[in-house]
Amino acid sequence: METVRRIARNTGVIIAGRIVSRLIGLVMLIFLTRYLGTSNFGIYSFVFAYLEFFGILMDLGIRAILVRDLSRDRSKADKLLGNAIIMKVVLSVFALLLACLIITFLKYPFDTKLLVYVASLSFLLSFGSLYGLMFQVDLEMKYPTLANIFSSVLKLTIFLYLIFMKAPLLWFIIAGIIAAFSEFLIILRLSRRYVRPKFEIDFKIWKNLFKESWPIALTATFIMIYNRIDQIMLFQMKGAQAVGNYAVAVRLTEAFNIIPAAFMTSVFPLFSEYFLASGEKLEKAYALSFKYMSILIMPIAVGISILSEPAIRILFGEQFIWSVQALRILIWSEVFVFLGAVHINILISTGLQKLDFIFTSSGAVVNIILNLLLIPPYGIVGAAIATFVSYGLGVPMSCILKKTRSYGKALAYSTLKPLIAAGIMGCFTYFAFFLHLPLAAIIFFSAIGYFAVIVLIGGVDRQDQEYFRKIVFRT
Repeated sequence: METVRRIARNTGVIIAGRIVSRLIGLVMLIFLTRYLGTSNFGIYSFVFAYLEFFGILMDLGIRAILVRDLSRDRSKADKLLGNAIIMKVVLSVFALLLACLIITFLKYPFDTKLLVYVASLSFLLSFGSLYGLMFQVDLEMKYPTLANIFSSVLKLTIFLYLIFMKAPLLWFIIAGIIAAFSEFLIILRLSRRYVRPKFEIDFKIWKNLFKESWPIALTATFIMIYNRIDQIMLFQMKGAQAVGNYAVAVRLTEAFNIIPAAFMTSVFPLFSEYFLASGEKLEKAYALSFKYMSILIMPIAVGISILSEPAIRILFGEQFIWSVQALRILIWSEVFVFLGAVHINILISTGLQKLDFIFTSSGAVVNIILNLLLIPPYGIVGAAIATFVSYGLGVPMSCILKKTRSYGKALAYSTLKPLIAAGIMGCFTYFAFFLHLPLAAIIFFSAIGYFAVIVLIGGVDRQDQEYFRKIVFRT
């Protein structure tokens, strides 16, 4: 039970911190979109969507392998981290140069290219994330969480000042780099109490990290394709305004990603530990992980589907009203994001990361094909459909493959009762919205109703309630 408490405490810290950061980010997004408008916000979104493809080169899956190896054996943490940092510096410089070189020869306006050149400088700070690995391994994420909040507050402050001064788009890019640098300095300082990396190049470590991480790197590449290729293709086919509307829907749905990311930050080290120590504990851990992720995401998906129009109007205004239909579709892709986060971490912790490459590469190919077919006639709605289908493809594939069948079945089974409860909640939400009840009241009573129903139908059993009681009241 102490392990459960540590996971809950660490996850709670991460979620609370990321909620604060995301709320700050939402405020930034609201001010930024209203200031820039659909076209300029579309350009802003395109710049970062383009650079994210090259961001994969800065990591190549090394971080996940480091967390796994450090969770199993911490005696060589200083040497492992030292070599990983050197590797990441080299990879970051390469990614920066490649990103700038390719955009130079593409047919984009010089102003857009200049934004890419400046934004790519943030790559040089990417190695700072490795200094925070020991916080994750030791389930002590409060320090990097506080650093991230400080960075978000600083970024918001600068953004508001730039809006007040009516600054051009370039200065918002520079503000983001300044905020990232402040977070890097804080993490660098705090990490010294946990580990001091030894910068002694050991090519045996490099070889082992690359050998273990390349499937994750390829997986990340294909994940990035069906995460961001739609914005690149929209920019090419429909222009900056379409990207601006679509990016708003994407940002809102991705705001919920903090939940599975925070949860798996705590649980992944335990998956790695249980794989060596106890198959029974591992099975129980991933079954409960799927269950809790399903319980959390189903009401969000149903609620956003019904309330997307008032949400867009309130947050971003009439100029982004075309985002509504895309948002209603994209929010359901979050179901697969929540459950997929558990699935991929199981595969990595059990050494089956090569299989995830099959899932993500298939999803990426399907996503590109569907985008080519659906974006020309349907615009951002077509891109949203392509994303939803490609995200969900991994579920049936997981059930088919023998090595992942037990994970796929646990994933599918976990969604049944939460989906029933969310469906019942959705009927109330739709009826309350039809009666024009206040939005805050609809959300509050819908949430209460959902959790009441899921308890009544056995979606949350006595064991879950006992875990919750012990975690909250520590008894």
